Amino acid sequence: MKPKRPVGVIIFGLILIVSSLDLLRHMPAYAFYAQVNHEWAEPFLKIRFIGSYIFRLIGLACGAGVLCLSNTFRKILIGFSWYCITTLPLRHTYSAQLFFSQPLYQQHGSMFSLQTFTWIAVIIRWIIDGVFSGLVIYYFTRPKVIDNFKL
Repeated sequence: MKPKRPVGVIIFGLILIVSSLDLLRHMPAYAFYAQVNHEWAEPFLKIRFIGSYIFRLIGLACGAGVLCLSNTFRKILIGFSWYCITTLPLRHTYSAQLFFSQPLYQQHGSMFSLQTFTWIAVIIRWIIDGVFSGLVIYYFTRPKVIDNFKL
């Protein structure tokens, strides 16, 4: 008898698949990536660029894996979520966000300075990624959810 997929597993799986496919589709060329993340040294920048592509593929695989109730992919997803939480300041940097904030700030303005506007955007990105990763860890470590996965 096939185990029933909990609604949360379906929701998280679909979010991971759709967001990973969207991020893969909008993956910038290396030259643009280097322009945005100019504060990193060239060898580290290449590693980050390749890593960002691989992480999108991991997200896609984990989404499909948890939909198939694979315990291995559940564990990979939990580990990946811990990694995402611990590397938030490295993945969402002030200088990269400043690159995108300047044109918006110049076009629309704000009641904050450009620096404050940029820091708010960085913190919001940290919160979104941190909360999502935290929810993944919480949800996929619950005993009721673990019982649904193939051991």
